[in-house]
Amino acid sequence: MAITRVRMIDTTRTENPVPARGRSRGIPPALERFEVKKTRVIHEAVQVMSQLFGQHSIVVGGQDAANFCLTYHAATLKDVSFGYFDYRVRVELRNLSANSYYLFMPTSGSGRFQQGSCEHETSTIGAFIANPKALFNLKLEADSPHLFLRFSPKLIEHQVSKVLARTLKDSVQFECSFDLSKACSWRWHTAVQLLHEELYSQDSLSHNPLRIDALEEYLAATLLLLQDSNYSTHLQPVGIERSSRTLRLAIKYMQENLCHDVTLEEIANEIGISQRSIQKAFRDELHSSPMTYLRDLRLDRIQLEILSSPDKAVKIGSIARKWGVNHYGRFAKAYKDRYGESPSETLDRLS
Repeated sequence: MAITRVRMIDTTRTENPVPARGRSRGIPPALERFEVKKTRVIHEAVQVMSQLFGQHSIVVGGQDAANFCLTYHAATLKDVSFGYFDYRVRVELRNLSANSYYLFMPTSGSGRFQQGSCEHETSTIGAFIANPKALFNLKLEADSPHLFLRFSPKLIEHQVSKVLARTLKDSVQFECSFDLSKACSWRWHTAVQLLHEELYSQDSLSHNPLRIDALEEYLAATLLLLQDSNYSTHLQPVGIERSSRTLRLAIKYMQENLCHDVTLEEIANEIGISQRSIQKAFRDELHSSPMTYLRDLRLDRIQLEILSSPDKAVKIGSIARKWGVNHYGRFAKAYKDRYGESPSETLDRLS
């Protein structure tokens, strides 16, 4: 018998029911408010995830298609993004490519990545790194949500260039397997946790460009130190106990005289070591020249002072002269080559 009238039920509330929410297990609390897309339609999932993977295809077998549901959350600072995706069912993603560096970490389950001759299964203690422009495939088991971190090539290569004090000839290429079980990986967990806390505090980053820059540089530097790449042998820091006496004395003199117009001849005279020996020490140990290293020390101090200034009307020329710069045109070009933007553009980012 049909019920024609039920006084206790507001039937208008059942005409357009709210779609059931997908489970949120695995989504970091900081990303819950950064939902980009949730869809049960496969071609819509391809379309939205092309932001990460370029044009690709998704293969879903049999009854899994009925339970398919993409959940995608992501937040972007400047050159780093933090995100989460989950397809719920077993899927195969084919012909993926990325224009940035991506590090994938499952929160549960597993995924199998294949990039060239490298094949790696991700787990809660093993991540995968995709290098820019490299094609790869991904097979995800059911219930295998993944976190990811995206790093722009500019950020990664700037960090390496800053350490080496020279322009890179080749792009940075990471080994694809990233072991999260190593004792030193606590640094990486700390870095990711710091990012999570900053995103969770809604106003902590949005009004502080200097803090964003510092956090992104820390994340990139931590990755470069922990993960093998084609530049790993050059990135090990030259500690006081390992560097030569020549290098220690020369750098100490530079740091103490950044505000003055210092020449190589002056450095050699003051520390009592020949110019040729100083040049050899910088070339062999830092892959740089003394004057290039000195210039970059000055540029770093100038950039830090610009970013730290609370006054947008700060005189860039005055800051540059304070740190021993006498030719503004050459300084501006060197600054842009090192940081990818002019001094005035750095200042504009504070507004």
